[in-house]
Amino acid sequence: MSNIILPEGAGNGISRRQFLAGSGALAGAAALLGMAGLTPGQRAGVRLAAAAELKTDLDILQFALTLEHVEDAAYRAVNSSGLLSGKIAQYFKTFGDHEHAHVVALTGVINKMGAQPIAEQATYYFPKFGSQDEVVKFFAQVEEVGAGAYLGAAPMIQDKNLLAAAASIHNVEAQHASTLRAVMNDPAPSPAFGSPLTVDQVLAAVTPLLNPNSAPPAGKYYTNTDPAPNINVATQPVAMVANSAGLAYFADTQHTAAGPFLDYWNRHGGLVQLGFPITEPYKGPSPTNGQQYVQQYFQRARLEWHPEHKGTEFEVQLGLLGAEQLFHDMMGR
Repeated sequence: MSNIILPEGAGNGISRRQFLAGSGALAGAAALLGMAGLTPGQRAGVRLAAAAELKTDLDILQFALTLEHVEDAAYRAVNSSGLLSGKIAQYFKTFGDHEHAHVVALTGVINKMGAQPIAEQATYYFPKFGSQDEVVKFFAQVEEVGAGAYLGAAPMIQDKNLLAAAASIHNVEAQHASTLRAVMNDPAPSPAFGSPLTVDQVLAAVTPLLNPNSAPPAGKYYTNTDPAPNINVATQPVAMVANSAGLAYFADTQHTAAGPFLDYWNRHGGLVQLGFPITEPYKGPSPTNGQQYVQQYFQRARLEWHPEHKGTEFEVQLGLLGAEQLFHDMMGR
């Protein structure tokens, strides 16, 4: 089996079999590239992750190891919590073994490159779980963020052999997420293509696990059938939720789009035409005519939900932003 080509001056190559030792050695490691929420002044690994300057494959491996330590520690913590039972406990034990194997493998690879592997952080800041269901939901989100982060970071991997190995390993991370989705009885099918995440998107998701001074947004998400009571509540940042067929979380603005609003967004240009959501759906008076509608603001649009037209192209309608702005300008004169 051919050797992985390491960056120039890194030392002797190792075989792909050795690199993937355990159960997919970089699954999750490569999958969690870019996942850092670490502030300046913390240890070397923290600073590396915060800087997110991944210029070489060694940088990427160190970055991945930083985050693999997080997953490894998270599974260790929950596996000793007493909250899990039955088949779910078996799954988590297996997944935890996978993540520990990733740490061991990455550490070995970095050592062979002649570098000092980043050490595990002394303390992580995981949620306080009250039930098995809460544990499963949290780890499903972590695994999905990991898979998306890997897709986003894959173009940074310079060595083609390493990239091929990492791409195959990514399947393991996706299998973790899929299994946990099944445990949650989530009926939503997986999309045809996975969605890559940017470093900033991943940062928003995992910063609270690494830095106690960066609390996650506590707001809940709302939908057209369960809207926020007013625009002030709707503008509050939303804690990360897992994407599904009818729900999308946008870490850039920490808001969601769901149901008919998400469907309209997808069918009418998405990010390019409408931008990110900047509120949750809420019920309030229309700036155009004063009538009460469930509505949601995006960066370049205000959408109104008209259930009286459900199932037609008029179920969601654009607000008249131009007319509204003209009115406000004239009243301000």
